[in-house]
This record gives sequence, structure tokens and C-alpha cells, in this order.
Amino acid sequence: MELELWHIWLLLAVGLFVIEIFISNFVSVCFGIASVLTGIVSYLRFEIPAQLLVFIASSLICLFLLKPYITKHSISQSYQPNKDYKNLIGKEAIVMEEINDRKNKGRVVLSGSTWKAKSQFGEIIPKDTFVKVLNIDYSVMTVKRI
Repeated sequence: MELELWHIWLLLAVGLFVIEIFISNFVSVCFGIASVLTGIVSYLRFEIPAQLLVFIASSLICLFLLKPYITKHSISQSYQPNKDYKNLIGKEAIVMEEINDRKNKGRVVLSGSTWKAKSQFGEIIPKDTFVKVLNIDYSVMTVKRI
């Protein structure tokens, strides 16, 4: 079996879609869609200059129309961590590193972020304990055991 040009365009498209799985920046998916369209044009026996024109035009259209739409509606863009730190006061967090003020150790996880933490009265709070946030001073949370 002999490979024709449209086979190569479709293999290129498959390769670009596989690359998109690992990179996920929506550029290779645009080139993959352009490769599929160019493969169809090649199957219809258009000449190489026409195929290149279709590939370039459909790549640009896809990049300027589809990529902004996908990035706007993607999950990573819809999640915005809470930047108003005063709203975190009173929330519950979990200790990911034992809080020990004497050793200057302690970290908690809250809203997907890790914070340096100290206990309210200098007590040792073990790992995997739930705590309540009492205050935030710069990047250090003052917490108490729940």
C-alpha cells in the first residue's frame, strides 16, 4: 500500500492531537484541525499550493477564533483563587506540616494554597488536624485547633 499525501495530512493531524493531550495549550489542536481540513482537500485532488493555502488559512482562523473561545471557557480560567485574604479569616484549614512555633515550623492548606502557620498560644498542633484561621499577618496564618 502506497501512502498518498492525504494520508500524511491525516497522520499529522493524529500526531498533533496526541501532542495536545500532553501539552494542552490549544495550539496543536488548531494545527490538527487544519491538517484534517487539508487532508480532505488533498483527497479531493487539489494541488499542493492549494493545500498549503488551506492549511495556513484554517490554522490562522482556528488560532484567532477557536483558541480564545476555548481558553476563556476552560476550567483553569474559571477557577480563581481567593485573593482577598481577609475573607479567609474564620475558615477551616488542615495542617500539612506540624505547627511548632519553637522550631518555627508549620504549614496549613486552605483553598488550594499552602500557608505558613503559627498557633494562637504557641501550642504544638500535629499534622492532619483541622484548624480555624484567626488572623493573617502578611503570609503567616495564626490558627487554633478545632
